[in-house]
Amino acid sequence: MREEGGRSQRFVSSFLSGGLAGATTITFLYPLGFLRTRLAADVGNASKQERVYPNGMRDVTKSIWRSDGFKGFYKGYGIALASVTVYRVVYLGGYDFLKSEMHVNNGDGAVPQTATIGQKFLAAQIVSMAASISYYPLDSVRRRMMMEAGKVDHQRMYRNSMHCFQRILKEEGVRGFHLGIGADLARSVGAALVLVSYDEIKRLMHE
Repeated sequence: MREEGGRSQRFVSSFLSGGLAGATTITFLYPLGFLRTRLAADVGNASKQERVYPNGMRDVTKSIWRSDGFKGFYKGYGIALASVTVYRVVYLGGYDFLKSEMHVNNGDGAVPQTATIGQKFLAAQIVSMAASISYYPLDSVRRRMMMEAGKVDHQRMYRNSMHCFQRILKEEGVRGFHLGIGADLARSVGAALVLVSYDEIKRLMHE
């Protein structure tokens, strides 16, 4: 009974910590991510006036401030908060929980053994892929909402995140929420390496 209680406590604390970390990060850094997304989508030759924001961040900042004010920099924030929280809950919380389970179950006696690098990488890869799959539909909506900021009302395709979600589902089906997910899953290998590298460097520094 005590073991089950300890497992439940580890589960809740791991996932709650991951979710809160994600929510805090996205709240402070969202405007920067927002500007980066807009600039990345602004392609063309600046000298030929093909770009909407030829002067980069200064132009996109002025455009959004004039059309939407401060709230324009948080366009799609609600769906972003949900997507990042889901991602961090699974990514950080899931890894921490799986690693603790391995730590407990590796021992053949009363003293638990530390998980091996291979086991840590396996756990990290599982949670990285699970996190990508779980948050990607919400992130697709977030990116589309970001692209709406700075446009006049008649140019906007979506009224809000819910309207965006409904249109994607109606016009593109479930596939519309997963466009480009292959690249995101491939990138999960790097995300897994980050978790394991952090763990190992921290362990070496404490030895």
